[in-house]
Amino acid sequence: MILVRYSEIAVKRGATRTAMERLLARNLAAALSPCGGVSVSRSPGRIVVVCSDEDCCAEAAKKVFGVKSISRAMDVGFSSLADIVDAAEKAWSGLVRGRRFKVEAVRVGSHDFSSYDVKREVGARLSNYGTVDVKSPEVVLHVEIRGERAYLYTEVEEGPGGLPLGSEGKVLALVSGGIDSPVAAWYMMRRGTHVDVLYCNPDGPVTLYPVLRVIERLLSQWSHGYNARVHVAQCHALVDAIRSSVEPALWTVAFRRALYLLGARIAARAGARGMATGESLGQVSSQTLDNLWGCNLGVDIPIFRPLIGMDKDEIVAMARRIGTYELSVQVPEYCAVFSRRPRKWVNREEISRIDRAIGDALDAVQVKVVRKSELPRYMDEVKGEILSMPDIFVDGPGQGHILVRLRRGDEADSISGGGKYVLHCDDPGLALATALKLRERGIDAYVLKDKRG
Repeated sequence: MILVRYSEIAVKRGATRTAMERLLARNLAAALSPCGGVSVSRSPGRIVVVCSDEDCCAEAAKKVFGVKSISRAMDVGFSSLADIVDAAEKAWSGLVRGRRFKVEAVRVGSHDFSSYDVKREVGARLSNYGTVDVKSPEVVLHVEIRGERAYLYTEVEEGPGGLPLGSEGKVLALVSGGIDSPVAAWYMMRRGTHVDVLYCNPDGPVTLYPVLRVIERLLSQWSHGYNARVHVAQCHALVDAIRSSVEPALWTVAFRRALYLLGARIAARAGARGMATGESLGQVSSQTLDNLWGCNLGVDIPIFRPLIGMDKDEIVAMARRIGTYELSVQVPEYCAVFSRRPRKWVNREEISRIDRAIGDALDAVQVKVVRKSELPRYMDEVKGEILSMPDIFVDGPGQGHILVRLRRGDEADSISGGGKYVLHCDDPGLALATALKLRERGIDAYVLKDKRG
């Protein structure tokens, strides 16, 4: 069996604590259901999990928000201290043989013995097999007594802590698929919020697919008990409007502003009480205090930035911990709206001009909503779209092909007919979108395959 501990819930009182304990138990049951044969029950101060596949349940329980720590334990019923001592000898005599050990005990309830008595008696019995050493033990043995049950364990495995998912309403996370934004969404989940996701897709399926992999990993591993909504917005027209009508030095700021405005609309429709972003103050030019102030003007919904005071190394470490890093680094940065010489500030009038430039495109954005449970099927559909275009991808330039290196996409503006062009870009989605536009103009264009797969 598995003993589950919580921390913040324990400081709550009355109906609030009871509701959070029940919510945590439900989320645990949802997370552990794939393990099979699971029973989740509440006891004062703890949640007890009985599971046929203990390894599966332990790993799943450590990814449930609200769980402070877990221990794989032996559950012992007793009528006297002697019963506990006998059980401890049976469980641990082999473990401590020839080793230094220490006994720790905690007790909740009314008993005719103290915690010190437990440590003394268990230690004395096990000293027949090993050596008691309270200062530098090789093994620490834990006896936790609650009412008429005793739980024996040797390891404490950390969980994410925080509050149970669903205890604090809902937010909409603006997720790009990069390293930062999934971590920001994770931190909001850790504070008990249900998190829906918005991804603004600037290109086609080649750009979309790797981002969906990141979102699916985040939600499937951490959003237990909530069938989150993923809003996939088609933002091609927004990108075109920014590139054609906004000063290049403000392209990145304009795209961020568009995300805020679009996110606020979708959040209102979805019943979200705020938005969450992965911004870290000063990390890039669009995340300076002046630019964040400008992008925030007139947005009438709270924007939460849980990473605002973290540096990149801290964010990367968290991305590795939550399991999104290795997928995020495979998502190419979208460079079509990157400013070559970005501005570190923006004023109110410039924000007004940006709003006018993107207004019509913003109104025309189409959004597809996919539930977490539907993501695997949707990802297969998107991958199928990519595979249905084999004639546009090539392994390398052939004879007579002209290799064009794209950095922002506008390099293709000077291309005219009269040759076969192979486009290469760090962002394969941008390369594909550019090739398709060239083909619409009657130009023979191809895309160099992304060697990362």
